[in-house]
Amino acid sequence: MKTRLQSLKSLKSKADSLYQIKLKIEKPVSVVSGRATEVIHHFIPKSQSANLRYDYDNGVPLTNGEHFTHEKKRDPTVAGACIKEYGQEWFDDLQERRHIIRKTNKGYLKEVIESLVS
Repeated sequence: MKTRLQSLKSLKSKADSLYQIKLKIEKPVSVVSGRATEVIHHFIPKSQSANLRYDYDNGVPLTNGEHFTHEKKRDPTVAGACIKEYGQEWFDDLQERRHIIRKTNKGYLKEVIESLVS
């Protein structure tokens, strides 16, 4: 019997899901309102940094409404609340690390998944 290998897309989807689950548990309240976390927002967008896609510090706890307002209206409230809560050093560190090149291959994604389930 042949074993089907997992595709890059399915590994990325699994890692994304585990990232959301783990960080919602570890960051249970929104940085903006203090209400229960419903989604983990990537402060540096996934499209701008593969290196920060699964980074703990890049995950910002928000409610769905806050996330929607930020994404659709580009409301700066989220950015302001994050810098106020986490500090300028946090912001500067993410800005510096966003440019590190990361190959998102199957081996890397398997490592990410393993770290998120442990």
